[in-house]
Amino acid sequence: MVNGTKPPLTQAEILLQQRKKILRLDRSLVACVSLVAVLGSLLPALADEFDVLFTIKGAVPLNDRWQACAATYVRPRVEARQSSVVIVENALRNCRKQEGRLRRFLVENIGQRSARTVIEQLREKYRSDLITIIDARRHSD
Repeated sequence: MVNGTKPPLTQAEILLQQRKKILRLDRSLVACVSLVAVLGSLLPALADEFDVLFTIKGAVPLNDRWQACAATYVRPRVEARQSSVVIVENALRNCRKQEGRLRRFLVENIGQRSARTVIEQLREKYRSDLITIIDARRHSD
């Protein structure tokens, strides 16, 4: 590197960067399509786009509080000798209050059965993600 310039990228590096961007886009697209499919099937057939956005927008802060509660519980316990599964189960149990607030909001907006389905899916996703994060942090040290 002369005068702070970066060395030219090789063709392999360029292709690798492009491939990573495509994978990120593919993952984002799959996530968006999945979210639309799940939410679309949960909302009443006559609901218009405004109702969907309102439901999602209103649920976001409640969902964020639930996630923050679980993360706050897990963070100091990452290095503990307890299994990641036990830590995560305790975290989710500890955050029932936040989960309940989101559940009540969803029941009011999309109905009891749909709310139960959404909460079950979120709970399983958070459980899986937190276990993966804890295990990854433990193995990276």
